[in-house]
Amino acid sequence: MLRLLKLGGSAQNGDVQPPILADGDANLLDFLSDGVLTTDAEDRITYANPSAADIFGRDRAALAGEKLISLFARDSSEAVVFGQSAARDGLTKCYDAQVAGRDCTVSIGAAPLNGPAGPIGTILTLRDVSDMRRAHLDVARSEARYRHLFEDASDAIMTFDSLGRFTSVNDAGEQISGYMRDELIGRFFGPLLPISELPRAVLEFRKALSGQPGQFESVVVRKDGERRHITITYSCPQRSREVLCLIRDATEEKQLQQQLVQSEKMGAIGQLVSGVAHELNNPLASITAFAQLMLSDGNLNNDDRHATETIAGEARRAARIVHNLLTFARQHKAEKTFADINQVIENTLELRGYDLNVRGIQIDRLYADPAPSTMMDAYQLQQVILNLVTNAEQAMANVERAHHRLTIRTRRDAETIHIEIEDTGPGIPADSLERIFNPFYTTKSVGHGTGLGLSISLGIISEHGGRIWAENVASGGARFCVDLPLVASAPAGASAVGESQPAVAKNLQILVADDEGAIRLALSRFLEKAGHTVVSVDSGSKALEAASHGMFDTIFLDIRMPDISGQTVFRQWQSKRPDLAERVVFLTGDIVSEDLFQFLTGTGRPFIAKPFDLDLVLQSLNR
Repeated sequence: MLRLLKLGGSAQNGDVQPPILADGDANLLDFLSDGVLTTDAEDRITYANPSAADIFGRDRAALAGEKLISLFARDSSEAVVFGQSAARDGLTKCYDAQVAGRDCTVSIGAAPLNGPAGPIGTILTLRDVSDMRRAHLDVARSEARYRHLFEDASDAIMTFDSLGRFTSVNDAGEQISGYMRDELIGRFFGPLLPISELPRAVLEFRKALSGQPGQFESVVVRKDGERRHITITYSCPQRSREVLCLIRDATEEKQLQQQLVQSEKMGAIGQLVSGVAHELNNPLASITAFAQLMLSDGNLNNDDRHATETIAGEARRAARIVHNLLTFARQHKAEKTFADINQVIENTLELRGYDLNVRGIQIDRLYADPAPSTMMDAYQLQQVILNLVTNAEQAMANVERAHHRLTIRTRRDAETIHIEIEDTGPGIPADSLERIFNPFYTTKSVGHGTGLGLSISLGIISEHGGRIWAENVASGGARFCVDLPLVASAPAGASAVGESQPAVAKNLQILVADDEGAIRLALSRFLEKAGHTVVSVDSGSKALEAASHGMFDTIFLDIRMPDISGQTVFRQWQSKRPDLAERVVFLTGDIVSEDLFQFLTGTGRPFIAKPFDLDLVLQSLNR
């Protein structure tokens, strides 16, 4: 068209005259929606159509003779100069420029303008693209914003095509799967799930393709083989074409849930054991007491004596098991007392003794002598020992060997008690030695551990001012070591009978208050045989009545009785008959109960735990 344009016409009413069509037809340029400018050889405006004047916000007449570069912002000067130079050289140049003083971006096409004698300037077409550029910028910003959200999301975001193949994966998706996104794109999701989880996942995927949003739980198998519990929330942006999944790693939540369930079970066991401990210890106390009465008979032959000693020993063993189970299962506030570390370990081994025996695991006890004692929370330390023993037992179960051995050593150094628990299992992988005490880290397979036992043990030992670590044994197996500081102290408050041996008391008036007839009978026979006068009653109310009619040198008072408890009887005597309260020796089948222990500590009176040795009864009389 440029060859058909010519300069013509004369200025009328101050307007810049346009080039006209060669055939003299009406000037069509004035009616174009795009702006049109022509310039001379010095880049001065020679023509502007109305659309161009609107773009610059100027009158057409005012544009005549203006330098083209003056119409644009300084930042656009270089583009304008380069475009004009290229157009004068016969090249067509397209570029964007910013209008001076206006928030307006124009797209410019510059081309040479030829006259009859050759090039006379340039012709430019201008289009206001401000709205379009702003829209593009908004789209770019939005895309960048959502790209950042996609990549920086803490949860995995993955999309799949209609065949279940990965189409996009964010950084969190790489972390949860263990694969780089290039390894996943175009791959079917099935191999990342266990076989047992695949049917459910395929069913949910089909629901998603149909347009139904939903959520379900599953398991992902990472590239390194580790299994992680996941929660998948899905939707379908493009029905039958694309599925969007938001995947959250729920492994720790699952483990915490399992731990909470286990904690609830242990709490229930604690309540159950607490409820039956009294009922179990009472008959055990009766068996033990009558066995001791029989053993005190010098007429027993050797076979009968051996049988009776066996009965007494087994009753004491059963009582220790009940006590240890109650100690471990019950929740209690942390409280440090002066305790024998060897005895704490033995109490723990009794809980696992049967299982260790049936697995053919020999226990080697290499204890320090004399037994080291220190201030500790015996319940918490028992939990640590049980964790370590159970871990060793499970480790050895995974290794085929003719004989397994669990070796437990204690040693006392200058200021430290050292404990070692060593097994003959497979040992600990070298890369796990520094991590096994981290919460939720476990080398066990799914379903065989939560990874919390060792981290809890670390916390308990640290709170005691000690340290715990693991090492591998050169001959095979693992060794866990615990160091506890030696802290000397003496127990305070109420105490168990058996701490002193004063002179033997004689001819005492004694009241026995216990609702168990066998225990009353055994105590009465034993005390009467020792030369004392005994009154026995089977309830708290009868104990109050008996004490109101006579004076007793010693009162054996059971804590739990059906009508009025021993605690209530003691408090009445404290307020009305303090002379009687000072002569009470408590009998109890549960000294692990927190409330009961606080009560006994508060009274300052001695107590005898059922089942008991009859020698302790004599010691209590002397006190």
